Amino acid sequence: MSELNKVIEEVLKLVEPSKEEIDHVKALASIAFDKVSKVAFDNKFKPKVVLGGSYAKGTWLKGEADIDIFVKFPRELEREELEKQGLDIALEAMKDYNPFLRYSEHPYVEACIDDVKINVVPCYDVKKGDWKSAADRSPYHTEFMIKALNDDLRREVRILKKFMKGIGVYGAEIAIQGFSGYVCEVLIIKYGSFLSTLKSASKWMERELISIYDVGEEIKKIFPQAGIIILDPVDHKRNLGTAISQKKLAEFILASRLFLEKPSIKYFIKEDDSLKKIEKSDLLNNIVILKFKHSKRSVDILWGQLKRSLNHILKQLAINNFKVIRASCATDEVENSAFIFLMERIDQASIDIKIGPKVFRYDDSKKFIDKNIKSSKIIWIGDDTRLYSIIERKVKNVNDFFYNLIHTPKGGSGIAPGLIDDLAKTYEIYIGEENIKIASLMPWLSKEIIKIISTNKILNE
Repeated sequence: MSELNKVIEEVLKLVEPSKEEIDHVKALASIAFDKVSKVAFDNKFKPKVVLGGSYAKGTWLKGEADIDIFVKFPRELEREELEKQGLDIALEAMKDYNPFLRYSEHPYVEACIDDVKINVVPCYDVKKGDWKSAADRSPYHTEFMIKALNDDLRREVRILKKFMKGIGVYGAEIAIQGFSGYVCEVLIIKYGSFLSTLKSASKWMERELISIYDVGEEIKKIFPQAGIIILDPVDHKRNLGTAISQKKLAEFILASRLFLEKPSIKYFIKEDDSLKKIEKSDLLNNIVILKFKHSKRSVDILWGQLKRSLNHILKQLAINNFKVIRASCATDEVENSAFIFLMERIDQASIDIKIGPKVFRYDDSKKFIDKNIKSSKIIWIGDDTRLYSIIERKVKNVNDFFYNLIHTPKGGSGIAPGLIDDLAKTYEIYIGEENIKIASLMPWLSKEIIKIISTNKILNE
């Protein structure tokens, strides 16, 4: 048996649920479906109730089943009424299982029965193509996949999902910006197997076009900014690749190549998040963490605020001559979040040299002198006929930088308005070995620090 076949056999043991698990999940799905159906039946709009997601399609991973239940309301209903009625039904049906609100395009309810997650999602009962909300497509996705997948293809989908989870590119939510379960299913239908998918992915080009139907290259014009185009077989005008970041796409392509060259079970197993990785790292003294507390909010909203804020902070760091090698954000998705920076250096030199124009440029050289004569320690003419000046840096270390950034007038920092007040009141800065203590107390933060200071697992032998 080849090494590749041995790895695939090992993976199948990790991904395929047992008969006992299938029976258990089926029983819980029946309980949840009956409860939602009963409450929906008494609702004045008489919505239809259907099962969806990986459970209905038979593609869930061993030990990771989740059940989606869609409550389909008449198309004529206003969006506000849809949300109200849908949440009323979901909360009542799941009242015995600690339900809570989650948000996508519109709110839905999540709960757990035993160890299985249940999502109850309101949507519109519309004809194919006549969408009123993003969730309207989901029942059609389920219907399509039930017809298109057989047992062999479901097995291949599970292997691909496990591979993507193992290399950290699975999940379309904003926190990850990777490949959704539905995209995995579409890829398997397109290419026929896990290995064929990897062989094709290893050769994907920029703006790759993927469709299970024959389409012309001209369709790319509909998606001018897309890094990859994966057409939704249920809605040909929708690009499933929109949610996939360029980084996650690149990681999947490279991992596909490396796995095919040297198959290993490591690609299917999550990395070790041991704190020892941080303690032993030579880069620890270059790590800066800006941690803070905030009020609770929708997970998707929180991640959006964190990522936008991080981009603005990085721009401000660059303006102030701090070189950031890598950066990320992390959160426990409840009340604690952090920005993590791997810096070239923590402190700045006390002075900065400003290079001006050549003196032959009359207007420019005059402007340079007028602007810098009072604030500079010295101004001189270099051997190259340019004007130079030395100024004292106002910001000499990251502590000063973050203090100034956070306390700038509102809107000036670029940090999301929903975070800036909480951040100003609660922020703490950790540098170097100080990070070991905070990481030991907060696994969610430790995990992200390890990513920042480690070689990507797909590149490790």
